Amino acid sequence: MRARGYTLLELLIVIAIIGIAAGVVSLSVRGNESRRLTEEGDRLAALFRMAQSEARVAGRPIRWRADLSGYRFWVAGPNAAPIAEELARERRWPFEVRRIARPELVFGREALREPAEVEITTSGPVLRLSLDAMGNAQVSSCEGAECAASR
Repeated sequence: MRARGYTLLELLIVIAIIGIAAGVVSLSVRGNESRRLTEEGDRLAALFRMAQSEARVAGRPIRWRADLSGYRFWVAGPNAAPIAEELARERRWPFEVRRIARPELVFGREALREPAEVEITTSGPVLRLSLDAMGNAQVSSCEGAECAASR
């Protein structure tokens, strides 16, 4: 009579497959957080460029203010006409924000007096957006082990 069961080789193959699957899942979850941070940085840079363009064309200042829950753009003043819907909408951060360096910017008809940097600190990586004197924004750095792994 022959004994029934699995051979050692079959068990090792199953364990190897489970290990590979667990590695793929853990890498994709870790990369998801840094990817959201990078995507939000790119979105914010595009919105900054849009706000600067609209401020130049309309000849009125557009303000950006951020807090730990989200950010928004608006036009302040007595004759505050509506701005583009894409800018006017209040947005929430898609991740936990712990600190924002430079939480307020004003985009005007004229160029910024000096280049600015917005720093967003999360529970993991730190995102920095650089604005040149003309108000053009770009993601200047994304620091942290998770962020570097996704690039």
